[in-house]
Amino acid sequence: MSLSRSHQIVTAENAGQARQDEPNVSSFDVSCTYRARLVFSLSASVLLLGCASTKSLGLMETPVLYHQAAVDPFAHLGPEDKTTLTQVFYATNRAPQDLKTGLPYGNGTSGLLHLGRATVRLGDENTRWEDLYLASVSPNRESLIPLTLQEATELAAIEPDKPGEHALVGDAQSVASAINKELEKTKDKELLIYVHGTKVDFANACALTAEIDHFTGRDLVGVGFAWPSHQNILSYVLGMDVRRATSSAGSLRRLIELLADHTRAEHINLIAYSAGGRVASKALHELRGAYGALDADALKKRFRLGAVIFAAADVPVDRFLERLPAISELSDQVVVTVSDGDDALEAAKSLMGGQSRMGTLEAEDEEEAFATSHDLENLEIIDVSRGQGERGFDIEGHHYWYRHPWASSDIVLLVRTELEPPHRGLEPAERPRVWFFAPHYPQSVQDAARQALKGQW
Repeated sequence: MSLSRSHQIVTAENAGQARQDEPNVSSFDVSCTYRARLVFSLSASVLLLGCASTKSLGLMETPVLYHQAAVDPFAHLGPEDKTTLTQVFYATNRAPQDLKTGLPYGNGTSGLLHLGRATVRLGDENTRWEDLYLASVSPNRESLIPLTLQEATELAAIEPDKPGEHALVGDAQSVASAINKELEKTKDKELLIYVHGTKVDFANACALTAEIDHFTGRDLVGVGFAWPSHQNILSYVLGMDVRRATSSAGSLRRLIELLADHTRAEHINLIAYSAGGRVASKALHELRGAYGALDADALKKRFRLGAVIFAAADVPVDRFLERLPAISELSDQVVVTVSDGDDALEAAKSLMGGQSRMGTLEAEDEEEAFATSHDLENLEIIDVSRGQGERGFDIEGHHYWYRHPWASSDIVLLVRTELEPPHRGLEPAERPRVWFFAPHYPQSVQDAARQALKGQW
């Protein structure tokens, strides 16, 4: 199955109007008393912030790595690449829908994994490359730089429940060919899969992927994985979107297999944000289980997973630790960011039950102790709150990993270079595997980038 035409996106503001074709919440397996408490709590809860907004996205703050063009990520671009339009690939198990909503994929679930290509505009129609460049290297901006999905073209649709099926034919092969063609243009033959959180739509997955691609110097190939979350937090808190995240793991696993088997990427990096951590951790755990005959070295050679980053991840820590050994065996680096000021994760624990979330400060000791006892040397815990007294500020909120210029700098430099923490300008804590941002981090990360990249992004 493939779509016969590309979808022109009329507007991004009406994305939240996509139809919802799930059962009424009254059919959920939640007690009336507990559900009533949840609904009441949500009326005033910080969880109303969710994992993201359905409003139009704006370009994230410039990573401190680039302030005043201390490191210029765009110097290597040719004239044809200096444009406010950028293209990314996508994979989604959202169901296609008519374009009355403005988006080609809605809130329904699909039995197929749809693969395609999307165009995202950074800025509006009057924004020139020079404007975008200045906004991307300056610490302050005069105005918001909007991100809008302009077009999405489906190239193929495959069955996600056939992992291990290595042959690609017809339209599916064209996807791999298109990705390989883009990889040939990059200096680093790297792929990045972005797995979004809850409360967002298809456009968000594409826009965030494009944004990360932009700030890594447009020198990788981005693939947004869009699982069918709704655009309201109630669907997540009451369990519907938790189940959707869990059931989407097979599609993500299939995508990783496809990219590993049919592209020439040297590494496949992955960022899983918030509820996306549920999708990614389960997918990787299942992927490792499917190849039980391979040892860790063979797994790494086969799948070429580089940095796997769990940013502000909403996964109960006990569930994550069950999956961590498998994730560690598959990946070169496993990075977990934690914060003491992530109100969304704290509220998720309170309202949804379960243990501490893996992205909270209280989970840090368990994660570090588990990694030590299981000799998982490639786990890195980035404690964004540690050192706040010396810095004079905390790095907090639920979106900090891409909205705070220090946290985003570490993510960007990691994806671009796959350097270890001491070579990314981070400082070690008193416990192994835990790292933090010291007051001199801006200078440290700029120096680290200059040294690693020798002035050539």
